[in-house]
Amino acid sequence: MQALEKIRLSAEQEVELEAGELITIPASWEEFEEFLSETDYRVEYHNGQIIVMGLAKIIHEVLVARFVYFLTGFYLGKPFYVAGSNAGIRKDNKKGHYNGDVLVIKENPVYQGKSRSIITNPYLIVEVLSKSTLNYDLGAKRRKYEQMETLQELVFVDPFDKEVIVCRRTEQANVWTETAYTLPEQVVDIDGFHIPVSEIFANLPEE
Repeated sequence: MQALEKIRLSAEQEVELEAGELITIPASWEEFEEFLSETDYRVEYHNGQIIVMGLAKIIHEVLVARFVYFLTGFYLGKPFYVAGSNAGIRKDNKKGHYNGDVLVIKENPVYQGKSRSIITNPYLIVEVLSKSTLNYDLGAKRRKYEQMETLQELVFVDPFDKEVIVCRRTEQANVWTETAYTLPEQVVDIDGFHIPVSEIFANLPEE
C-alpha cells in the first residue's frame, strides 16, 4: 500500500496563520490524523477539509480564560468538568473533529478510542468568535455541534458587538432555542447560571 504524502504548510500559510487567519486544506481522514499528530496549531476536520486555526488575539484568550473561570465556579461541587480548547471533540467517529474554546463535560468523559484527549460527550460548548472564524463557527460548525446528542447548550461570545448568543436544546427533536443578549444590563442565562453582559465584557484589551 502506497504511503500517504504528508501534508505540510507552506511558508505563505505559516505567515497567514501567524496573522490570525484560517487555512483550509482538502484531505482524507487519514491525512488529517497524521497532520493532527504533528502540528502545533489548533486543527479541526470538517467535510473533507483540514481547518487550521491561526494564532488567537489577546482579547479572544482573555474571554476564553474568563469563561473557564466563570464555569468552573458555576459547577464547583457538581459532577462536571470544565476544559479548554486543547481537548478535542469527535463527532461520529470519523465525520468531524472540533475544538471548542471552552468545553463542559457532564460526569465522566467518554473518550474516542484509546485517546485521553478527545471526547465524544460534550455537554456545553463556548465559542469566542473571531473575524477569521465567525462564519464557520456560526454556520457549518454550529450545525455539527447541534447534531451531537449529549450537547445541551452552545454559547457564542462576540467581542466585536459585545453580544452573547445562547443556543439551548429543547425536548423536541432537532429543535433549539436561541437567545441573544446584546445590552450591558441584561443577564445571561447559561445552564441556569446567571452573569451580567457588562461583567463578561468588562475591562477587555483593545483590538
